[in-house]
Formats: sequence, structure tokens, C-alpha cells
Amino acid sequence: MGLIRFLVPRPDQLPLGGATRAYITGLDEIPWPSRIVSTEDGLIVDRPPGESGSLYVPWLVEGYGETTLSTASLMERTQPYLLEVELARGTLNRLRNQLAAWDAAGIQVGPEMRQKLREAVREFALAAVSQGRPLEACKLAGSALSATMKLMVAMAEVYSQQALAARRPNGSRLTTLFGADLGGTLLDEISARNFLATFNAGVIQFSWHDTEKTEGRNDWARSDRQLEWCAAHNLKTCSGPLLRFDTAGVPDWLYLWEGDVEAITGFMTEFVRATVTRYRGKVQVWQCAGRLNAGDLLGLSVEQKLKMAVRAVEIVRQNDSRTPAIVTFDQPWGEYVSQMEMDLPLHLADTLIRANLGLAGVGLEINFGYHPRGTQPRDVLELSRQLDRWSMLGLPLLVSLVVPSGSGKDPLARLKPQPVPSGWNPELQEQWAKQYVPLILSKPAVQAIVWNQLRDDETHDLAFGGLIDRQGRPKPAMAQLAGIRKQHLL
Repeated sequence: MGLIRFLVPRPDQLPLGGATRAYITGLDEIPWPSRIVSTEDGLIVDRPPGESGSLYVPWLVEGYGETTLSTASLMERTQPYLLEVELARGTLNRLRNQLAAWDAAGIQVGPEMRQKLREAVREFALAAVSQGRPLEACKLAGSALSATMKLMVAMAEVYSQQALAARRPNGSRLTTLFGADLGGTLLDEISARNFLATFNAGVIQFSWHDTEKTEGRNDWARSDRQLEWCAAHNLKTCSGPLLRFDTAGVPDWLYLWEGDVEAITGFMTEFVRATVTRYRGKVQVWQCAGRLNAGDLLGLSVEQKLKMAVRAVEIVRQNDSRTPAIVTFDQPWGEYVSQMEMDLPLHLADTLIRANLGLAGVGLEINFGYHPRGTQPRDVLELSRQLDRWSMLGLPLLVSLVVPSGSGKDPLARLKPQPVPSGWNPELQEQWAKQYVPLILSKPAVQAIVWNQLRDDETHDLAFGGLIDRQGRPKPAMAQLAGIRKQHLL
């Protein structure tokens, strides 16, 4: 292994536990197996020797909280790098590359933003030539980072406005599905009114865990009520993943069969067939499987889970050939690859598409700001670039989102991922919706956007991820999403 050393003169900018969530990639952006160690004065990265690489690390940016940033590609050398200076260099580099791409695509960015970019570059240049005085250089780099992040948000807004205008000739509205998980019980009158003002689709989980609590006995009452409610209010419907490979996605009794792949596959086959047969013609999109890369479950390997996902797609196509079928992947950046031998989710998706299963699209589950098994906070341009990469698969995308509105212990959350310690609150959740959702909507490949957790006032997956709080009141993000729907969508 080869070592790259980084000095961190301002250690308060590195979030608590940030080093454990850092990773390094090559030019192909595939995370390498590596070891990152915190020292008294910085970080030591132990990675494959002889290769240049980019370090991705959570960083506290003034005015923007925790964001995972990357350096440019760095070679091994005896002299340590100043981490904050290299993060500023890498972030400015990404912004300038994105601006060049948007210029080529005809996106009009005004002279004021270009002037601010020149100012940020000048500030970074001062940091770069001040590295003999590390603390001074890092303060200048931090200022350049804040200015660059502000520019990223402004440029993403310009891009979203122009891209959406191009997709809406003569002021027409988009037909993109815009939905949310309906939760476990029917909504009260006020919550229902807010939901209908915000979304044009409802997501019904068809949860195996809740439907078949006793082996061989299915209780469809909740799903029936939700479908009837959607039909009564002219909402499109989308299933949640019929197979969800996490502890809340499978019935408790299935653990008696842990390690017996044949038996598990048989039970899975019967549940998917029964669900699709009962509800065919009533659902507009079947999500056949999800959270394939969510970690160990029932002793199943990734290959075995992929085979089960393929089988689920086959069953859906056999029993409801008219309704689009998709498979959903979580953690689309694939940060976990640095810790375990596994393919990137993009590569797994490509494998399924090449199998000619009849997939109509691909789902991306972005649990933003959660750890472990979530997506680390990313800037808006990084999300844009990732969506463009997935668009190259050539199939429509369904993007499902959860963003926290708080931190700490949520007694009703049943899954392990927790919000990263970055001061999450309802206002930050609203700000995220305002900055990121229009960008997602502007991508032609994105045919559906789903907020994957509606309610915090009943048992749910992820801490503080809903749009309705513990008291049953709508959070500010709900109104923000309603405004986006009113402006752009049917």
C-alpha cells in the first residue's frame, strides 16, 4: 500500500466521525479498498501504491453544513498536502468543468456569476501560494469553498430553470410522477388535503413484512384501503419494492430459514406472484426489488439477491405484462465499495439491463444525509452529475428521496441509519427540497420522483425523514414541494 498524508490545521472543519466515512477513488471514480487513519495533525490514507487518486471526505462548509467534497487527483509524495486547500482546488475544478459542459449545451450563465467565479479562483490562488503558512492558507481556502458552494447553488438554479423551460414548451406541464409513501394508516383530513395539493401519485408499499406476518396468511386490508383512497382522488399509484432486502422488508418468520436460499426464493416467489395477481391493472409502476446493496440479510450474498430480483421481475412480467417493472438501487455513489468487495450499483444495474428482462426503468434510492447505508451529503452539482451518469443507461429513472429534519434518537425509526451530525432541522430539510428537487425534475431521464417516507408520527424506516412531524403537522418542506408541483407538474 502507498501513503498520502494530509494536514488539517482547522480540525473543527472535519465532522465528528468524518474520517471513518472518507474514501479514495481512481480516475474511474470507483472507491478503492483503503485505510484512512486520523492523526494529531491530520489524516493518513493507505491505498494502492503507484496510483493517483481523489480523496472524498465529509467537510463542514460555512453556510452549508456538512458536505462530502473531493480533492483533485493527487499523487503520492513525501510532503503532506493541506487538506482544505486540496478540497477547495477539487471543488473549483468540478464547478469549472460543469460550467464548460453547460456552455456547450447552450445553458446561459450570466456575466455576474462568471465574475464571482473569477473572484473565487483568485481567493483560492491566494490560498495556494500561502501554504507555507498553513492556518492562513486554510482560512483562505475555506472562504473560497464557501464562495464556490454559493455559486454552485446559483448555477444549479439557472440550469434547472432553463432546462425545465425547454421541457415545457408554451408553458405546458410535466407528466412526471410526483409521489410519496402513504404510510401505514389512512391520512386524516388535513394531512390528506396537504398530500393532494403536493403530489399526483401515491406509493403503496405492499410490505411483505406487514402483509404476511404469519407464514402463508396474507392480510391485504391496508393495501386495499390505500388503493381505494388513491382511486377516489385520481392519484396514480406506484408500488414500493415488492422485495426489500433489509430487516424491515421481510417477515420475522423468514429468519427461521436463514441460509436456505432455495426455501427463501420459494417464499419470495409466492408473495410476489400473489401481490401482482391481486393488484394487476391497479398500479402504474411495479418496483420489483430494492436495497439490493443494503448489507447482509438472511445470509444472502449480493449474487443471490440479484438472482431473486431477476426472479421477481420475471414473475411481474408473467402476471402483469402491461405495467412497467423496475428495480431500485440504494446508495448510488457506492461509497461502501471501499469497505467491502462489491460492484458499484451502476454496474449492477447495467448487468440487469443487459439480461433483457424487460425492465422499463431503474430506481435510485437516495437517503440523503444518513449513515451507515445511506448517501452522504453531496452538493447540488454532484447530484446533477450522478443523475447524468445513471441516465447513460438509457432507461427512465425513478428517484426516491428521504432527507432528515432532525438529529439524535427517533424512537419510531426501525432501521439502523442515522442522520449525520450536521445540525439537521426542518428548515434545512426545506432548503434541500428547494435547491435539489427542481434540479432532479429538470432531468429528462427522471420520470418519477418519490418522497419515500411521509410520516414521522407512526413507525417508519429512517429517523426524522418524513414530511409530517411527530405531532401530525406538515413540515415546511411539504409546502416547498407543493409549490414545485404547482409550478411545473400536472
